[in-house]
Amino acid sequence: MTNNQDAKVPSWEKLVNSISTGSSHPEATCWEIYRYLRQNYKTIGSETSRTLLFAYIKLRTDKPSLINSCMMDMAVKISTTYTDFQLPRFLDMCNHTSCLRDEDRQKQKGKDGKLYLSLQERIDRALQTYRLHHPEARNENSNDIISMYAVSLFEKIKAGRTCRFVKMVAANGMSLIADSHQFPCRPYEIIGKVYDVSVTSSKEDNKRIVEIVASTKAPNQVFPIKTGYIDGIDETHGHIHIFDNMSHHYVADRKTITATLPARTTVQKGMFIQFCPIISNGDPFKSAAIVNILDRYKGHESFGSYSAKITYANPAQHYIRYTILSDIPTTPEGTISKEGFASTSTMKPDMEKEMTVGKNIQLILFLKRGINGQKSNHVAEIY
Repeated sequence: MTNNQDAKVPSWEKLVNSISTGSSHPEATCWEIYRYLRQNYKTIGSETSRTLLFAYIKLRTDKPSLINSCMMDMAVKISTTYTDFQLPRFLDMCNHTSCLRDEDRQKQKGKDGKLYLSLQERIDRALQTYRLHHPEARNENSNDIISMYAVSLFEKIKAGRTCRFVKMVAANGMSLIADSHQFPCRPYEIIGKVYDVSVTSSKEDNKRIVEIVASTKAPNQVFPIKTGYIDGIDETHGHIHIFDNMSHHYVADRKTITATLPARTTVQKGMFIQFCPIISNGDPFKSAAIVNILDRYKGHESFGSYSAKITYANPAQHYIRYTILSDIPTTPEGTISKEGFASTSTMKPDMEKEMTVGKNIQLILFLKRGINGQKSNHVAEIY
C-alpha cells in the first residue's frame, strides 16, 4: 500500500478492511484513514469521524512525521465542523507538542506567495475556539479568553455604508472594539451583557477580538460590586447618573437594566443600588452595570453617611447650614468640606420642622461638579 497523501481515496469497505488488519501495515492504514477523512469528513458525521480518528490513534507512531502532522491538521478541521469532538483530548492522546515537525512551527508560503498560519498556530487557534465554546475546558492558563462587558453600541460610516460596533471592557480595564456581526444576538440585544471573547495579539501586542459567545456569567461575577446612589436620570439620553461614596461619577445606560435586573424593574432618582464599575483604562468616562436595588436602610448602611450638626436653619427658605462631625476621608475626586449648606427638600417632610440649630443629623453626601465647573459638597439626603 502507498503512503502518498495524494493517492486514491479508498472506499469505505476497503478502509474498514485496512483498519481490521492495520497492525500489519500501520502507517499505510493511517494514510488511508487520512485520505478518506480528507474527502468525506464534512458528510460522514461526527461519530464516524471520531471513530476513524481514534482508529488512527491506535495505529500511529509517537514521533514527528508527515502523517502525524496531516492527521493533526485534519483534527483541527473536524473540530470546526463538529462541536462535540473533544479536540484537547485527541491532541493529548497524540502527545501533539512532541510530534510536531520543525516545519509545522513555521508559517507556510502558499502558491499565491502569501504566508499562512503554521500548523502549530492553527492548532492553538482551534484549541482557543474549543475553550471558548466549552467553558469547562478552560484553566488558569486560558488567558486568550476574556470575559468582557458590552458597554455601548455606536455607528460608523465605512465605504459608504453604516456599520455598527460595540465597545467592550474587561475587568482589568482593557477595552476593545468588536463588530456587531460577531455577536450571537441582534444589535439591539447586545449591550448590558457579559460575553466570553477570544483574543489574539499581533507582534506589536495589538489585541483583536476573533470570536464572541454569550457568557454564563453575570456582571457581578466578573467585576467588583459597589454601592451607589442614583442622583439623576437623563430621560432624553437614557442615562442613569450614579455616585459612589468616594464621589466617583458613573453612568449606566437605561437600556441595560433589562439585562441585569428582574423584568419590569424600575429605577428612580434617590435609590440606593449595587452596581459593577465598568472602567476602561485611560478613559475618564465611567460606566456602570446596575445589578441590585437596595432598600433605604441597607442603602444608608452600605453607602455610609456623615454625622453632622446643624449650625444654622432657615425654614422659610428651606435650607440649613451644617458642620460635619465625622472623620472626612480623602477622595480621589477632591476634598469634602467640613461645612456647607443643604436643602431641606432632601429630608422627609415631617423632619423639616425639627431642623433647629444644634440638632444632630446624618448626611448622604458626595462631591459633585456645579455649574461653575468646580466640585463641592452635594447633600443627597438628610435623615
